[in-house]
Amino acid sequence: MQAGLRGSRHRLFVYRYAVVIVLILFVIGFSLGLPRTFFTTGNFVTILSSQAVLLILALGLTFPLITGEFDLSVAAMLGFGAVLLAALAGIYHWPGWAAIITVLAIGALVGVVNAFFTVHLGVNAFIVTLGTGTVLTGLTLLVSGGQILNGVPNGVQSFATHKLLGLPLPVWLALVFALVLWWMYEQTPLGRYLYFVGEGREVARLAGLPVKRLRFFAFVGAGFVSSSCGILAAGQFGSGDPSVGGSYLLPAYAAVFLGAATIKPGRFNVWGTVIALYMLVTGVTGLELMGVSSWVEQVFNGAALVIAVTFARLVARDQAAR
Repeated sequence: MQAGLRGSRHRLFVYRYAVVIVLILFVIGFSLGLPRTFFTTGNFVTILSSQAVLLILALGLTFPLITGEFDLSVAAMLGFGAVLLAALAGIYHWPGWAAIITVLAIGALVGVVNAFFTVHLGVNAFIVTLGTGTVLTGLTLLVSGGQILNGVPNGVQSFATHKLLGLPLPVWLALVFALVLWWMYEQTPLGRYLYFVGEGREVARLAGLPVKRLRFFAFVGAGFVSSSCGILAAGQFGSGDPSVGGSYLLPAYAAVFLGAATIKPGRFNVWGTVIALYMLVTGVTGLELMGVSSWVEQVFNGAALVIAVTFARLVARDQAAR
């Protein structure tokens, strides 16, 4: 019996910290193999700063995923937000604050549209958000004319590139967002209600929870966060690139699903997402510094997504068996 208990504890430890262990092994292995290129302050700062926008987007994705929904439009909203900001400020000469508010409002509106069709009309979220994402991709090409737009407000560029304690402000913003989100999910009734809805809508409804409103909130939150990521991305790049959005979708989902296989296995969670994202980028960065071609990023993220979903299914099966 004791042996079985120890085995159960060992499995739980592996389930919870497998991604953390892999991250540590990546850092140690690449540092030993590439001491002059990987194990440098500049490289670690680059890893942290280059993924700040992606981390915020991935954390925003947890809103719908926790409630049992999908949102495939977030990356397209990011790209549209970046281009729209540059167009409003650069071409139409809007004040920076007005352009920012407009982009954020449109992000929230996209969330409202997704929620209306999914929550109130009962259309599958996968189909709805795939459709709205495609519409946003088309609008991005319409607004930009297929060209990279300059004209991002100087204030946005200054914020996105300004450093505090050696790290750009978006890194600190991502950390603050992670802390706030963790607090909301773990310490407030709203967070518990969102998880409850994701675990069983009918049970949550019978318990008296406003299930439709909570799902509605999740879509609007994801839309708002993705539009803010578009603003930050435009500030980092100094332009609105119509092709930038597509590169964010797969790694964001890979990080969130892989994060659901660590810290709190079988449950989307903030710190699991943070650790998983930096595990993925550390692996990709190390391989690229070793001379592997850039295609490795797509292969690495795609494989991680498949492995993460499979691992989560195995964890759930093992827990059900016990």
